[in-house]
Amino acid sequence: MPWQELPRKVGAAFDRLLPVRHLGVAVSGGPDSVALLSALIALAPQRGLRLTALHVNHALRPEAEQEQCLVETLCRGWQVPCVVETLTPPHLRSGIEAWARAERYRFFRAALERYGLDAVALAHTQDDQAETVLFRLLRGSARRGLAGIPSTRDGWLVRPLLGCTRQEVMAYVTAQHLPYATDASNTDLRYTRNKIRHLLLPFLEQEFSPQVRLHLATLAETVRAEEDWLEALTTCARKRVQDSPLAISLERLAGEPIALRLRILRQWLEQTGQTHDVGFRHLESLRALSEGRTYGRVEVPGDLYVRREGNWLVLENKHARPVASPYCYALAPGQELQVPEAGWRVALTAPFCWSGLPQHARSADPWQALFDAAVLPDTLLIRNFRPGDRICPLGMKGHKKVQDIFIDAKVPLARRRLLPLLVIGTEVAWVPGYVRSETAKVTSTTRWVCRAEANPLPEK
Repeated sequence: MPWQELPRKVGAAFDRLLPVRHLGVAVSGGPDSVALLSALIALAPQRGLRLTALHVNHALRPEAEQEQCLVETLCRGWQVPCVVETLTPPHLRSGIEAWARAERYRFFRAALERYGLDAVALAHTQDDQAETVLFRLLRGSARRGLAGIPSTRDGWLVRPLLGCTRQEVMAYVTAQHLPYATDASNTDLRYTRNKIRHLLLPFLEQEFSPQVRLHLATLAETVRAEEDWLEALTTCARKRVQDSPLAISLERLAGEPIALRLRILRQWLEQTGQTHDVGFRHLESLRALSEGRTYGRVEVPGDLYVRREGNWLVLENKHARPVASPYCYALAPGQELQVPEAGWRVALTAPFCWSGLPQHARSADPWQALFDAAVLPDTLLIRNFRPGDRICPLGMKGHKKVQDIFIDAKVPLARRRLLPLLVIGTEVAWVPGYVRSETAKVTSTTRWVCRAEANPLPEK
């Protein structure tokens, strides 16, 4: 019988998904979520699973109170704890669906932490997956959109019904005589998704393939696996071209495969944590800016904009202060220092024996530098650039403005303001990545050295 397949599929899904002991179950009162909660109750004893039902009353429809009452009654009968969140809708109803979705996920996340849940289960089905893929296809989404609804997200959301059809759900609730609520808005053909559900998909099944829902869900599963692989490639490529959290090297970006470049730019913007709605038009504008076909700046979601500065793309906040706050820290041999406001970590090793020639002390890595430990003071300074800073570059007799070094190297302004300079006394001894000074250089008489190293802080 089809209805008997549903608990088995839910159990098999949990074998593949996150290991959980205390699970929150989002229960709206509709047949999908009621079937999911019922199936999980049947599976709970053999799996040692604790369940907590989570219900959101959006207060948008007259039936909302009845749906809440239904869920609470079911949970009392099944002896499952039920947590209810009643929302206050905004006065403006434009974008109400996006508001409702954001509030639901906010509540689920809060419940996860407050009640010590391992995960929250949502009741999306294979039919929901097919509708989502078709909806995004018609809207012109990129291939990432065709990956559809993920079975897990953010390490705490799970969807164990994605392998079950709506027909199986309805067979299950009917066979088990389970009460459920029906949302009348789901039949309103003014909404695109309802047109897809009630008109387009039945037409495609009748005229083209009775398995079209399965085919669309399979497509989503295939694309998602490929997207995970492509995202991993993109992460590696982004780290190669991203000079700092706020700057991309266009020279290195041009060296990456064409197919990855827009992905790199999109991931670069999203990894700041300030924007997640980067669309195709934003990326096309960034491509034109990076290729020199347009000038100025490109605004992206999140009150951010990207501008080209020499051979760099620089990300800035519209409301950010024009200059970085000054910072200055002490650093002694054998210590490591984190500069969170600049996004850097600087380390200076304890003195170690040196037996090489002076020319061997010039590291091929510009983010490392060796210093004669005998002439180093007990404490050095790590600070950001200040107007008037000068340095005597290694091999030169005179000084040069650090500002001029930045200009010659086409260092973006945002990077100049954050880069950690190593200062000995009043002398800038090292500008990591760019120039080492004559100060405390390794000579033929050097016997002990300290190695300095600068690295970006890992992303959170």
